[in-house]
Amino acid sequence: MDFFSRYPVVQLLVLISIMLLEGCATSALKSKDMRTALSQGRPDVALKELEQKGETDDVMVNMNRGIVRRMVGDFQGSNQALELAKRRIDELYATSLTEQAGALMINDESISFEGDRYEQVLVHAYKALNYIALGNIDAARVEVLQSDVKMMEWGEAPEEDPFMRYLAGIIFEALGEKDQAIVAYRKAVGVYRSTKKKHGLAVPRHLQDDFLRILAEENRWSEYKQYKHKFGLSSWQKPETKGMGELIVLLHNGLAPQRNEHSIQTWSNELSLNIKIALPVYALPPESVTQARLSYLGVQKYLETVENVDGLARAALQSDMPVITTRAIARAVLKKKSEKKMEERQGGLAQLAMFIVNRATEIADTRCWNTLPQEIQLARVFLPEGQHTVQLEVLGKNGAVVDMIELNATIKSGSKTILSEHWTAPRTAAKTVAVNTEAETRVKF
Repeated sequence: MDFFSRYPVVQLLVLISIMLLEGCATSALKSKDMRTALSQGRPDVALKELEQKGETDDVMVNMNRGIVRRMVGDFQGSNQALELAKRRIDELYATSLTEQAGALMINDESISFEGDRYEQVLVHAYKALNYIALGNIDAARVEVLQSDVKMMEWGEAPEEDPFMRYLAGIIFEALGEKDQAIVAYRKAVGVYRSTKKKHGLAVPRHLQDDFLRILAEENRWSEYKQYKHKFGLSSWQKPETKGMGELIVLLHNGLAPQRNEHSIQTWSNELSLNIKIALPVYALPPESVTQARLSYLGVQKYLETVENVDGLARAALQSDMPVITTRAIARAVLKKKSEKKMEERQGGLAQLAMFIVNRATEIADTRCWNTLPQEIQLARVFLPEGQHTVQLEVLGKNGAVVDMIELNATIKSGSKTILSEHWTAPRTAAKTVAVNTEAETRVKF
């Protein structure tokens, strides 16, 4: 009789451990090739990596497909993926007790990924931007309204995204719904202020200008004076826009931080010994952000950060860490107890096999929407009616231009044209984005 025939439990545990050692790589490791391709400015390569996974309802996969597909200009395909993510998030709204129990025995990646709250809101933001690129601003408006419901359903202290509020104002204004735009801009101002400590953004100057301009246009003089004072813009004057249209440029800059795994030793009072746990972490400090500016008609205007995804990601993880750590400690205790029971019932070899199984399954949950930009920058400029070519210049640390993207847009008087561009690395050559008239947003306001 051979060894494994005498110890069938050990045989089973060894086989399980081998399978687990092959399959229990962290999400960060599994997505390394995709992230590398994006960091090299190759979304086409990253997309091939993602599409190999086939049809799935996995939220993270579809979030990532949504971003990378829009990077290569497939706005319809991007929205299909984001819609799948959105529907699955709704299905997972109440995490099952079974999954919670599984997380306590295996690892946190056994809980279905539904994204952090800021990620759930950004699903709506990117769907809205895709609809704008497809020339369907009414559908973009629907996403804005759905995002409002999403943000408000999180209790008495709703977790609002300042950029989503700002984008809502832009969309309402483009549709001529100025009362709604005023409400959205007002909310955006409040959210930027209330979340400044959380992710480091003050009220963007563009938003201040937009809010004052629309208040003046609608003769809301009392509120206009109030906010003019709050913003410290005593000399501010409404710009002359007669016969002009507005160009709004959004730059989705860099890559959001990737959660990684960090193992630590901590003391367990219950076991009276040190135990090892694996926790998710973000690298510190954040990577430096690349500046960008818009050059047009002999004028240069720097883009302004309107969404700090990096800050939102770090704040979300910090908020969750007490629960994550408590669960990791409880899991480590249970696993140690399972090893002890295996030793008592099957002997030392079985205990070793169980130890290997436990070690293989103890990984940190590093899942995140890791194709998001590190931040979103914005510039708004009024231009005379007609065809315009503007340059979006990406600057290096020394202020020199490291990349230049030409944007061609048809400007109509009294209309808005909204363009988006993703940037993760210098292109091999200057890229010209010919804006199809069907993909422009030109709505009278």
